[in-house]
Amino acid sequence: MGYAIISALSGLLGVVIGGYISAQNQRKERVHRRIREQLDNFYGHLLGLRAQILAKSEVRLKVEGATSKAWGELVSRSRLSAVRDSESLRQTEQRFPDFEKVIEDSNRQFVEEIMPLYREMVNHFASNMGLAKASTLQYFGALVEFVEIWDRWLRNTLPPEAGRVLGHSEDQLKPFYDDLYRSFELLRLELEGVSMVGAYLDSLIKRVDKFIRQGRPHT
Repeated sequence: MGYAIISALSGLLGVVIGGYISAQNQRKERVHRRIREQLDNFYGHLLGLRAQILAKSEVRLKVEGATSKAWGELVSRSRLSAVRDSESLRQTEQRFPDFEKVIEDSNRQFVEEIMPLYREMVNHFASNMGLAKASTLQYFGALVEFVEIWDRWLRNTLPPEAGRVLGHSEDQLKPFYDDLYRSFELLRLELEGVSMVGAYLDSLIKRVDKFIRQGRPHT
């Protein structure tokens, strides 16, 4: 009789604990999905666009710097040679179009490749605001403003003097970029924590199930 009561109580306790653990596990799974969605569909995508812009910009600056240095050295040599041979200076001037193409290609790349990436950032942000943290939402206006001013400049609808007054610079987006990196890292760490909790709950469910089975009378 006493054994049957203990067995029944242990079974009831197991059901209660199991139900609680199951509910917590389901909550953990919802949190896990939410964080994963934020990482993959919002922060990860925006950071990927930012990485492309940064990489292209760094290569552009590197190439332009090398081109400027090479042109300066070429001009210096031709000037020294011009003292003895005026033809050398003429030949150097003929080479200028080759160097000018570097600047032209940089301008083309900015219009055709880099600006579309900025516009994609705006569109993706606007379409997925529900995945953004409050700390990130505050920078949407700054991102739109940055892209809009550049678009006006490219359409020749913004006088250079007005551009200087506005003080337009990508430095204005630095707080936004910092927030993206910080939020991504915090979410990643949070995801790891949720996974650890999930593993613990799974282990606990197994222990409770084992306890229930041990409490039942053998037939």
